[in-house]
Amino acid sequence: MKVELMESTKIGEFLAMGAEYDRDEVGLFLASSDISASCGFKEDEWRKFVAAVNEIDRRLVERLK
Repeated sequence: MKVELMESTKIGEFLAMGAEYDRDEVGLFLASSDISASCGFKEDEWRKFVAAVNEIDRRLVERLK
């Protein structure tokens, strides 16, 4: 059964994102005014993806200090 985790949400002037869960896969989509992309992640892949994004964010915050 498909569950919406985040409805399409505007996160920038021309950027939106959303997510859903269906069976054992997290679906993530990003859309801008000129391109869109979607990815499907198995649960363990999703956790690794989130960990990688968090690490990128940590490094960016350090760099911007």
